[in-house]
Amino acid sequence: MHKKKKTKLYILIFVSILFSFSIMRSLSPRLFVANTPTLNPEFVATLQKSPVAIFAYLGNIQEDATLKDHLETAKIPRAIPPEGTNYAPFAKGVQASEGGENERRFVKIEKGTKLEIHTITLSGGNTVKVYVPVE
Repeated sequence: MHKKKKTKLYILIFVSILFSFSIMRSLSPRLFVANTPTLNPEFVATLQKSPVAIFAYLGNIQEDATLKDHLETAKIPRAIPPEGTNYAPFAKGVQASEGGENERRFVKIEKGTKLEIHTITLSGGNTVKVYVPVE
């Protein structure tokens, strides 16, 4: 009986060493930068976002918890429109100013509106970000 326990213990130790070696072998390239002791900043950022992603997956326990998927809350540069600017509804949560051909247009986005961000290259070579409301 004593020999069976010892053999079982050795097998358990061997399996745990093999398991830990395989885990470290697969995590090392993601955890460290180019085989140096420097931590990969992307891995750290992913680790920091993990609790938020888990809460969002479990049913959006925190209101501000969101998955970093193709949906993001856009950070659009602010511009101060002239007084008396009239807005017309454009989409749910988005309103656009009405104006003549040569006037500047302003867009008002309500807080909490989810937008999909697309980067488009125009024929002139300019790159433009386009924010498309989702839902």
